[in-house]
Formats: sequence, C-alpha cells, structure tokens
Amino acid sequence: MIRKLKTIMVICFVFVNALFLAGVSYTSYQYFFNFTSKEISETKLSLLNESANKLSGVIKSISEAGTFIAIDRTMTEIFDGSPASPYDALVERDELKKFVNDISSLKQEVYSIDLYTNRYKDYPYLYDYTIQPEANLKEMEWFGPFIENVDNGWTPEHVHPLLDQEMISYVHRILNQRNETVGYIKVNVLAKNFLEYMVDTDLYKEINEPFILLNTGGRIIAETHSRKEFPILNDIIVPAENEVYERLIPEYDPLTNHHQLIKKDNEYHLLLISKPNYEQWRLVQVIPVDELYAETKELGIFVLIIGLIAIILSVPIVYGIGRWITKPISQMIRGMRKVEEGDFDVHMNRHYVEEYDILANNFNQMTNKLSESLEQLEKENANRREAEIRALQSQIMPHFLYNTLDMIKWKSLDHDADDVSDMVNKLSKMLRIGLSGGLKFIRLRDELDHAKCYIDIQKQRQTQAIQHIVRVPASMKDLYVPKIILQPFIENSIKHGYQDLEEDRMEITINGSIIEEENKIKLTIKDTGKGLPENWSYSDATGIGIKNVRERIAMYCGEQFDVEVYNHPQGGVMVEIILPIHYQQPFTKASETEAEE
Repeated sequence: MIRKLKTIMVICFVFVNALFLAGVSYTSYQYFFNFTSKEISETKLSLLNESANKLSGVIKSISEAGTFIAIDRTMTEIFDGSPASPYDALVERDELKKFVNDISSLKQEVYSIDLYTNRYKDYPYLYDYTIQPEANLKEMEWFGPFIENVDNGWTPEHVHPLLDQEMISYVHRILNQRNETVGYIKVNVLAKNFLEYMVDTDLYKEINEPFILLNTGGRIIAETHSRKEFPILNDIIVPAENEVYERLIPEYDPLTNHHQLIKKDNEYHLLLISKPNYEQWRLVQVIPVDELYAETKELGIFVLIIGLIAIILSVPIVYGIGRWITKPISQMIRGMRKVEEGDFDVHMNRHYVEEYDILANNFNQMTNKLSESLEQLEKENANRREAEIRALQSQIMPHFLYNTLDMIKWKSLDHDADDVSDMVNKLSKMLRIGLSGGLKFIRLRDELDHAKCYIDIQKQRQTQAIQHIVRVPASMKDLYVPKIILQPFIENSIKHGYQDLEEDRMEITINGSIIEEENKIKLTIKDTGKGLPENWSYSDATGIGIKNVRERIAMYCGEQFDVEVYNHPQGGVMVEIILPIHYQQPFTKASETEAEE
C-alpha cells in the first residue's frame, strides 16, 4: 500500500505531465521547422554567454564570503596567539563559529562553511562540523595537487565527508599577522544548487542538455549530466589519470565564444563554448541537433491548444490534490499557534499519509514534553525561590545592627565588661562575614573565621570547655566556597552532640584537603559527641540549617556536590562537605533586585 507523501505526489504530477509531454512530443515529431544552423547556434551561444555572466555573480559572491572570513581582522587577531586555557579555547571556538555562521547566513548560495585548523589540537573535543583539524582537509584527494600550492581556489564536485552531500567548494588559506598559514576556510555550495545556477534561464529549465563548467585554468569543476546519459561527452573530455581535475580535449580546450557540429554514431550534436565571464570561467553546452529542428510552425498552435486543454483539466485535479495534501498542514499550523499562546493540550489526529502520521505523533510528543518541562520548570523555580528565602531568613543581618552592636561593645568597655565586649565583637564579625556584601561565595579563610567566632561565643555560654582544632592547608584558604556552610553543623554538634553527656570538654575538629584527580575540595567537621540516632536521615533534621546548606550547595555548585553526615567509627559525628575548586569569585554581587527581595 502506497502511503508515502513523496510517492503519492510523484505519481499524481508525473501522470498529468506525462500526458501533456507525450502529446507535445508526438505533435512535435510530426512537423519540422527548418531554422538555419547558424541562426540557432548564434542564439544558443548568446544565451549560454548570458548564463555564464549570471553565474559570475554567484561565483564572486561565494568567493567573497571565503575571502572576507580569511582576511578579516577578527580572524587574524584570534589566530595571532594561542589560547591561554581550555576555557579561553572554548570561548574562542564559539566566537569563530558565530562569526563564520553569521557570514554563511548572509549568503543564500552558501550551504555551509568549514574552518580547518590545528589550533585546537590540544583540545580535540572542540572540533565539530564547523571547525575541524587540518588533517581532515589534507586527506581529500584534490587538496595536495592544487589547494596546497595556492592561497585560494575552487574544488571539483566532491562528497563532503561529514555532511554526506555532493559539494563544490571555494577554499582560502588563512594567514596570521606573521604571514604564517594557520588554517583554511572552505565555503561549501550544494552541487545540485550550483548546477542550477549554471542553467538559471527559463529556456534551459525544461530541456535535457548537458552543461560543463570550466574554471580559469580550463579545469572541469562540474557537470550536469553523466556520460552514460550522453556518451558524446567521452569524445570531448580527457579523463583525469594523474590529476584531480579533468579537461576538454586539446582541440576544444583553448576555444571561447565558439560553436560547431560534432558527430557520433550518426548523430549530430551542437557544441557551444561561451566567452570567459568576469571571473574568467566558461560554460560548455552540448545540444542534440534533432531537438533543435523538431519544431514547426503548426507546433505553436497545437502546443497552445494541448497546453490549454491540459491546464484546464489539471486545474481542478491539482487543486483537489493540493487541498487534500495541505489540509493536515493547516490543522498543524493552527495547533502550533495554540501552542504559541500557551495551550499545550493540543492533540493532532492520525492521518492516512505516513509522513503526516509521523508529524502528528511527533507534534503530540512535543506538546507533552513541553507541558512536562513547564511543570518541572515551575517546580524548580519554586524550590529555588524557597531555598533563597530560607537562606535569607537564616542570615537576617540588617546593617543597622552593626551600629547597635558597636554601641553595646563600647558601653561594655566603659563598665569593664570585657567578656561582653568580646562576644559582641565576635557576633559583629559573624554578621559582617555572613552578609559579605551580598556575595554567595567567600574565601575559605573567612568561612573558618566565621565558624571560629561562633565557637568563641559558645565558649562564653557553655559550661563545658570547647576545644576547636583546624587542620586546613594554607594553600586552600584562598579558595572560594559558599558562605555559612560550617556554622550550622558546628551548632548542631554543640546543641545536640553533647546533650545529656557528663563530659566536661567538647572537641570539634575541622579538616580540609584537595582531591586533585577529581578537581574537588573536601571539608570535614568531626565532634566527639554521642553521635546520630540509629537509622537517622536528613528528613529527621528539624531545623532549616542543614537542609539550607545542602540546597545552596546543589543550587550554586551542582547536583554532584553534596554533604554527607554519618557516625564516625571512633565515636561522634563526621560531616563531609564536597565542593568544586574555585580560585576566583564565581558570582558577582547580587543585583539590586535580589537585594530588595
């Protein structure tokens, strides 16, 4: 059963056109209109020259795109130095792709633009369809004999190894500011489209005649027909044995603005060679002579009558077919407009045509995915907002409190209450570090100071002595970590770890280390308290401190970074915090909007 849209359309339109063309061919075969060979040849040659001149604009437009990219100052500046880091290389790669794609989008004739360079050989993951290593270009058979020895040139018709398409390409060498070759630009044009430019006149669109395109050096760049279809081509083209490019036989190679009759197997053909266009390229056309003399005076009348009849008969047929074919598309367009308005409950019905059935299924899957993604996004935004609110609630540190604390400190000093002054001073420092000008990340040394201030305050409040031990390498203290990630766990240790214990001393140890192979840092907090209850989990935590720390680490650092809390084999609780290594502040100051919220 035929269900494919392409097959149905081909059968319908080929059937109608076959009837029309059969009538035209039969009628044309009955009558002969005798035009002189010279008049026909001159007319055809004139049209061929016109086509060659039209093609010149296309050639120039494509070569200008490659030349513009190759000599643009942006390109030469980028290729003047080496990337400082993988990140710089990635940013530079994206800048090059954007620049190349912007140029490609401005040229309707250009299918794609490839950049071949060894600049990113140390970062092989940066290569893709647009940017490739030079080795991929040099493996192509036409590179060595021609492109390697000149700054720019055109390639013959070839298959693009990545896109699997027949291409005709313009290649231009890229030089840096020291006049060193740093890569190649390859501007690709679909061969079928390029060949359409070769026959882009109304007269040539409906006839089956081979065309050959010759570049400046007389080399063959493209052909519109195979030599199996037109064996006469074997008599005018020299096969390329040791070269990539083929050429015309020496008898025809130097000719321009030329026409002559050639004979093969008792059949005559008209050979036309155009004048060089502005780019010094030439077009060659081979026309079977029988087709030139198959017209008659009566042909015009009969063609007109048959054409009118065929058009009149085909109008309702084509209209009905077109309406039947486009009806599902109209329904899908209406569905897409509803999706644009936010209605994701649109559903397309199944269709008899297989392609429409696939489109309907894909459309339904898309709307379902969009609906699910929207719900997930709303949920994530709600969770994110809730985490930020809880973070703000746990860090209520208004600026006016600084002045109040300073007043309390100086008043306590006036009354020789040094311990009160010290506690106020520690609390003020905690508040300043906690606020941190709205930054989400602070240096590890500041986070350790924040934890120490909290412990010093607790030493004044607790009856038990608190021993605070910090074992963190000095090289780690300048790394950036999310703020207020130690104090909530220390608070839990003091508040719950030593409850109902008769020990007269608390011990809290903070360790830090770098996991080089994973590019991570690990901070641990260990106490000597009574430990966690059996089968304890995060859901058992009653406060918001631990949950807030975990949510902020996941939100700012990624889901792969987390906090693990468990009982230490030697007693007490062990807290492990895994964070990424940040040598610089990963976030800027909070915006005014965030500050207001």
